[in-house]
Amino acid sequence: MLPAFAWLQHSYLGETIRHSAPLIALLESVHLIGLTLLIGTILMVDLTLLGHGIGRHPASKIARELRGWTVAGLAILLASGPFLLSAEAIRCYKTPAFWIKMMLLALAVTYHFTIHRRVALAEPPVSRHNAGMVASLSLTLWIGVALAGKAIAIFQPS
Repeated sequence: MLPAFAWLQHSYLGETIRHSAPLIALLESVHLIGLTLLIGTILMVDLTLLGHGIGRHPASKIARELRGWTVAGLAILLASGPFLLSAEAIRCYKTPAFWIKMMLLALAVTYHFTIHRRVALAEPPVSRHNAGMVASLSLTLWIGVALAGKAIAIFQPS
């Protein structure tokens, strides 16, 4: 896979982004907006599933109303991520945090659109215990994705 990462980094796109501080700053800002939308909406649903959210609204109603914003946040992340990757693809390839982030992202997206969605939209709601377990795992996965993403910037490959 290293040759594919090297090709991406040395592509016109990768070179252009890497040599433009304003473009990198813009892409990072867009990526963070997507992360904020995604994590913020998931946090609202998960806190409700944990019994600490908007008390007068069921989790199913909140999840339905925020679904579009959640998907928009994920779409922004998935669209901006490859552009950011292209600027330093080889460094990312050599950084364990990048692979941890990708693994956690795959798990979090799969979990969110299967088990989490089923529980969040359940009518009648699932038991508080089961809802809390699902919400706790959801938050753990998404926070892990965010922390691993930050670790990519902090830890340099050896």
